[in-house]
Amino acid sequence: MKKLGQKNLFYSLLLAVVLLFLLLGYFIWMLPSLYVSYTEEQNLEAIKKQHQAFLETGTYNDIRVKNPTACVSIKIPFEKEEWELTSKIVSVKMTASNPRMKKLAGEVQAFLKEISASGILDLEQNRKIKDRVNRWRQELEAVLRDEVRLPVQIKVLREGKDLGLYYAEAFRIHAGAGDEMILESSVFDRDNQYTNYLAVQAVADGIVFSVLPVVTPQMEEIRPIVMQSVPMLCAVILMLVLAFSQIYSNGIVQPVYQSLQDSNQRLLEENERQEMFLRATSHQLKTPITASLLLLDGMIGQIGKYSDREAYLPKVKEQLLSMRTMVEEILSLNQSRRKADFHKLRLYELVQAQADAYRVAAADKQLTISIKGDRDAVVCADAESLSRIIDNLLSNAVAYTPCHSQIVAHVSPQKLIIRNEGTSIPPELLAHIFEPFVHGEQQKGTHGLGLYIAAYYAKMMQMQLSIRNYENGVEAVLQTIL
Repeated sequence: MKKLGQKNLFYSLLLAVVLLFLLLGYFIWMLPSLYVSYTEEQNLEAIKKQHQAFLETGTYNDIRVKNPTACVSIKIPFEKEEWELTSKIVSVKMTASNPRMKKLAGEVQAFLKEISASGILDLEQNRKIKDRVNRWRQELEAVLRDEVRLPVQIKVLREGKDLGLYYAEAFRIHAGAGDEMILESSVFDRDNQYTNYLAVQAVADGIVFSVLPVVTPQMEEIRPIVMQSVPMLCAVILMLVLAFSQIYSNGIVQPVYQSLQDSNQRLLEENERQEMFLRATSHQLKTPITASLLLLDGMIGQIGKYSDREAYLPKVKEQLLSMRTMVEEILSLNQSRRKADFHKLRLYELVQAQADAYRVAAADKQLTISIKGDRDAVVCADAESLSRIIDNLLSNAVAYTPCHSQIVAHVSPQKLIIRNEGTSIPPELLAHIFEPFVHGEQQKGTHGLGLYIAAYYAKMMQMQLSIRNYENGVEAVLQTIL
């Protein structure tokens, strides 16, 4: 549970960090770009509406514009001499009062009329326009430089003093470095805050003024950008959460669920094994018990040959010893349910130690036991369980190998092979060789639990035990599952 909590904390922190970087990246890189694009679109729409509204009404009185301090429309007539300038603040008519200015204005009007009639501008016309504009600019500069009076007459048609365009006017003074002073004046309309900064500083030969006008957008302009990006943010966060949920499921929930499934499967298999084993055990124990009772009843009643107690008491003892051996094997198998303690073991030394225990039994049958292979082979296993497996395999090999034959054990890091020559297992018996109480005809005295116990130990240590017939004997193979 502690590891599960640590994994849960790790994935939660990882999700929080990713979401943080996602939001930071959005507000640092994407949101400004979206705001710029949105502002460009809004400005384009604003000039379209402003221009169309002025064409329809000829005034800005009832028109809401993007920036009332800077919006202006100029109408240049093709024939009349009066040019009209209209804005939210003021509306005026301008007439050239100087002959040179009248000539310049006439040239501009004639050229605009010509361009308007043609309707299409090619590269050559663009070049001519640039040349003419440069010439007009130079001539206008000359007129303004030579004339003392303004070369145009201005007639004010309307002043926007009482239009109620602005509110919340403010004024502040900031102290700069040395004798520098900065004046700040700001005013609001329905859309923006307009601020003008005026820096004033006296120098040795005069006073220097610097002006900076800026526009500060209001929340009403930024809010639509945020609202437009909400669906995208929700989609990205949802996808991210789903992705992390999948990772969380694969990293935490799935392993826990799989572990529970494996545990349940092991419990189910263990219950089935115990149920089957108990049924088989009860059947196997019934035979020697019944035989012992019959012998005892015959001896107690002195019936026929059973009256010879000295002859039949050893048979009763033999049956009881058989039952005791079976009970000991059953108890040993139940003890195998303990938790395995894995260590690195030298397989060659384990096989040699078990083989030495069977030297006497092998000598009685004139059998030779030899061990070949890697002397330094190391296997990670439970020492007691692995010893029991090797003991059962060697016990069967000695018991079933005919006299004057040999038993050979081959040792390698991932595999142990024990071969006994001169014998074979019947095919019908080989298919059930790892079931309890299965044994060959020539070994009536055994209970057939050895290979069942060995296979159980192998499975507990995640090893695989197999037995097969080969050309001149039987081969038992124990190998690790990679």
